[in-house]
Amino acid sequence: MRSFIESQFCSKKSKGLDARVRIEWNDGQICFQIQDEQISFADDANPELIIYFKDQDDVKSLILGEKDPMQAFMAGSLRANGHLIWVFQTMAALSGNADKAA
Repeated sequence: MRSFIESQFCSKKSKGLDARVRIEWNDGQICFQIQDEQISFADDANPELIIYFKDQDDVKSLILGEKDPMQAFMAGSLRANGHLIWVFQTMAALSGNADKAA
């Protein structure tokens, strides 16, 4: 999952986001920080934002843009511990690496 998230991270879309994030799904999780338009990974027992998904396939399909994050949120398949603006900023930052296209 780490390599997938790294490959999808877009520094330009992460501008202004400064958060420690944990993404959780039914049988796993990954923690990372987005700061200064960079992503770094580490185990973090105290993230500022936790985004919950049903399973790893849901994580990937939302990041790849195969599902709409707003619709997933309204349907309950994307949940968070708060900070809804950060949720959508994080999803945007992970929604494809435009850095490679430049």
